[in-house]
Amino acid sequence: MDDNPSDLLPIGAHALSADPRLADAVRQAGNTYGYDYFDDGAVRKTLAEHEAALRRLGRGGLVWAGSLGTAVGIVWLIWAAAGKPDNMAVAVAPPAALLVLALAAFVQVNLQGRRKLRHPFLEGYRHVLAAALAHGAPVTYVPAWLTGRGGAALDVAPLPTYTTPAGGPSTGAGATRVAPPPKPAEVEEYERIADHGGWHDEAGWILVVAGAVGVGYAVVKDMPAAYASVLLIALGIWTWLAGHRLGRRQRELSGEALRYLDALTSAQAAGAPVHELSPPLRKLLDARL
Repeated sequence: MDDNPSDLLPIGAHALSADPRLADAVRQAGNTYGYDYFDDGAVRKTLAEHEAALRRLGRGGLVWAGSLGTAVGIVWLIWAAAGKPDNMAVAVAPPAALLVLALAAFVQVNLQGRRKLRHPFLEGYRHVLAAALAHGAPVTYVPAWLTGRGGAALDVAPLPTYTTPAGGPSTGAGATRVAPPPKPAEVEEYERIADHGGWHDEAGWILVVAGAVGVGYAVVKDMPAAYASVLLIALGIWTWLAGHRLGRRQRELSGEALRYLDALTSAQAAGAPVHELSPPLRKLLDARL
C-alpha cells in the first residue's frame, strides 16, 4: 500500500460511524492509543508507512546475511563431512558456527518484526478491525502483514477478541445510504478464472517431449505403432495454445477488475459499505499495493 488517496482501506470512516456502538468503540481505541481512526487520510498514510517499514526489514541486510550464511554454511558442512577428516568435530565446527550466526540473524529479524507490529497505532487499528467485524460492519479485507501472517498461515499479531455489547445493532443517524457499485459480469468471470492455469507450459513441454521420444523410438525400432506418439505432440501444442488464450483473457479481465476496485474505493470514500473481497480480487489488490 503506497501513500495514495486511491488505496482501498480495510474499512472507511463512514462505515465506522454508521453504528453508534461501533463508533464509540473506535473512539475508545483512538483515545487509548492516541490516534484518530476516523481520519481516512491519516490512517491510509500511517498504514502505508508501517507496511513499507516491514517490507524493508524483510529485504534488509540481516535477511541477506542470514540467507548467505545458511547457504555457505550448509555447503561447507557437507564438504567438511565428506572429506572424512581425522577430527570431525574440529572440521565441522566453523560451518556449524556460521549456521548458528545465520539463525541468529533470522531470529533478530523476527524479533524486530514483532516489535514493529506492536506499534501503538497498529495495536489500536487491530482493535478497530476486531470491533468492526464483531459489529457486522463491512470490513473489505484484513491485511496479512498487519497480523504478521507468514507461510504457515499463523498470525503473529492476530486481531484481539472483541465481544459486542448487549443489545441489537443500531444504525442511528450516521448510517450511510450510499450503495456500492454493482459487480460487472467481466469481474465475476475474472473471479472464476483468475486462479486457473499456471500448469499449461509445464504440461505442454512434458507432452511434447514424451511425443518426441515416442516418435524417435518408432524410427529407431522400426515400430510403426509408436508413431501414434505424434498425437502427444499435438496435444502439447494444444495445451500451450489453451494456456495462452486463458492468460490473455485473464489479463483483459484484470483491467476490468482493477477498474472495479477503483469504483469500490470511490464508493467507500462516499460512504458506501464495501464488503469482503473475494480471494482473486484480494490477490489483485495485494499485487497492486
